[in-house]
Amino acid sequence: MVGLTAGMVVLLPLGALLGGPVATLSATVQAGFLAFGLIALLYLVTEELLVEAHEVEDRPWVTAMFFAGFLLLLLLDQTMG
Repeated sequence: MVGLTAGMVVLLPLGALLGGPVATLSATVQAGFLAFGLIALLYLVTEELLVEAHEVEDRPWVTAMFFAGFLLLLLLDQTMG
């Protein structure tokens, strides 16, 4: 348990170091990074918290379309807004 906690502690500064250069990119690319994070969170909530999500076996193309659809929607909102 201590090793797992130590590993999580190391991931926070690592994420900050990897995310720092994203701040220098264009607003559209930044929106893409944020959209991906939002999509990943929505996917995890859907998969882990909704019992109905486990009634049907997962298919890779459905998961890919889930990510692509939200990413496209948020990128369109960023570029048009």
